[in-house]
Parts: sequence; structure tokens; C-alpha cells
Amino acid sequence: MSRELRFLLGVGVSALALMTGACNPDPGFSENTPEYRSVDEEEPSSGERGNVLITEINFAGSVRDDGTYDPDDVFIELQNKHPRPINFTGWHLILEGDYVRTLRIPQTRLVEPNEFFVIAAKDNGAFADSADLFMPEIRLGKQYVHIELRDADRRLIEGAGDEGKLVFAGGYDTVTVRSMERAQIIFGNQGGNQRNWHSYADVAPVAGTVAEGWTKHTLVSPGFANSPDYSGSVAGGTFE
Repeated sequence: MSRELRFLLGVGVSALALMTGACNPDPGFSENTPEYRSVDEEEPSSGERGNVLITEINFAGSVRDDGTYDPDDVFIELQNKHPRPINFTGWHLILEGDYVRTLRIPQTRLVEPNEFFVIAAKDNGAFADSADLFMPEIRLGKQYVHIELRDADRRLIEGAGDEGKLVFAGGYDTVTVRSMERAQIIFGNQGGNQRNWHSYADVAPVAGTVAEGWTKHTLVSPGFANSPDYSGSVAGGTFE
């Protein structure tokens, strides 16, 4: 067979394949295809890895100005890094470590891009004025803490901490509590890496984040940017 004939036969086969494909109906989506939900004030949003970060975990509790310690006064801070609003209604919090439980976030509000969203355990504790949502079922361990955030379709969005390793940072030193804050690292900022977390670094809480009566010994920043990272990492800090 000549080279010219082989070329013409190849062109004919390719054209036939294109015509056959054009005649086949669109197969559509299977039932297992993830549903990407539009933003709605009443319905949950879908998510993708990297869209939402767990930026602060206060597992250590709170301390009143008179020294009274409450180990159950805890919170989790999320930040929406997506360019559109997100509704966390129906999303899943999987808590592992000292305590193991799966919770679903109840009806809540839209969270705007770059906005923080704070979920606290107590509505009468140190974070009563700064939390966006109260979930009394939240229990966080004091030695081992691991949190998974999954969207309403149970896709993994973010993880923080490690159920097999001691808490990365923060804690209670019998006088003050300090939260565990996410370091502002540009690359490789996975929540399961210890190097990506540091203890709250300032000598006082951010103004307005802690209720009156808890401002001396509860050092946290719920709803606000984290304190500076003094670890010395060249990748830490902001662009300011």
C-alpha cells in the first residue's frame, strides 16, 4: 500500500470517528457527580479544598480575670478564602483526638470573601460577643486535637491538627490560656503540619474579641487576623 493511500485511509477513519461522536447524545452527569450549589441564604454552599481555612483553634478554654478556669469555653475560627460568599449550613465538623464526634453546622448566615466565622461552644462565656454561631456540642481535647471540615456533600475541605500528635501550640499554663493560630505561610500551609501553627503571641487579647471579665488571662483573636508569628520562618508574615 502506497504512503498516499495510507494517508487517505487515515483521514477517512478520523472523519468517520468525528461524525460518529457527533451523533452520540450527551451522556449527561451520573448520580455520583458532585453537585456544585449556587450561593443562597437558605441553602448550603459547595466547597473545594483551599476555599476555607481553619485559622484559629482555642482548645484550651478560658480564664476569668479572677483566675477561674473553664476548660469547655472553646471555639473554632474559619476563614472564607473563596472569591464568593459561602454558606456553611449543613457542613460537617469532624472532631477527633481526646474526643471523637461528628457535628453538622446548623442554619447560619452567608460568610463573605476573606471574612472570619467563629463557632463557639458557650453563649455565656468569654466569646459570647465575638462568636457567629454557638454549638454546645463542641468538645476539644487538651492533648490531641484534630478537626476536619467537610462541606454539605461531605467533600473534605480542610484539616487541622493531628489526632496522633500532641497539640501543636497554645494551651493553659495555670495562669493564662493561649489559642493555636494558623501561621501566614504562602506555600505548603497544610493544617496538619505543626510548623504551620503558633501560639497567640500578644500580651493581651485583640480588643473586642473577649467579653468583659475575661480580658486579663484569655489570649485569643476570634474574628480578627492572627497575632504575629515570631517563629523566624522566612515564609511567615504578611505582605504589609
